[in-house]
Amino acid sequence: MAEKDNMDKYYLEWLDRGLSKVPKTESRERLNVPNVECINEKNKTIIQNLNQIADILNRDPKHVLKYLTLKLATSYSEIGEGRYVLKGRILCKQLDAVISDYIKAYVECPICKRPDTKLSKEKRGILQLVCLSCGAVSPVKSL
Repeated sequence: MAEKDNMDKYYLEWLDRGLSKVPKTESRERLNVPNVECINEKNKTIIQNLNQIADILNRDPKHVLKYLTLKLATSYSEIGEGRYVLKGRILCKQLDAVISDYIKAYVECPICKRPDTKLSKEKRGILQLVCLSCGAVSPVKSL
């Protein structure tokens, strides 16, 4: 019986030691992304809060913008202070839907569904989604 108690004690010590070496990440169960703030003027759409959205997603605003322009088949220009102009009249609901698609493709881990991820390039130039929560590495399409 004493031998079993010793093994339990060692097991708990090893478990504590192992858990202390696991990096702590900021867990975000829910990703609170604000709706896109946009203004439609004639045949152009001005996005006012893309930098804020990109910061929440922990992504480069240019990457998010490139995805938007590819999915919406348009072009953009920057007008300063984090404001971007898209060519064409695009509804805010459409932009929100495309941002949601971007999150599923380039932010959310396909294994654990958490948003604690980062994009990295492998040596051969393959873009990968690396999950900081579960450690999964998944290839994603380059833009």
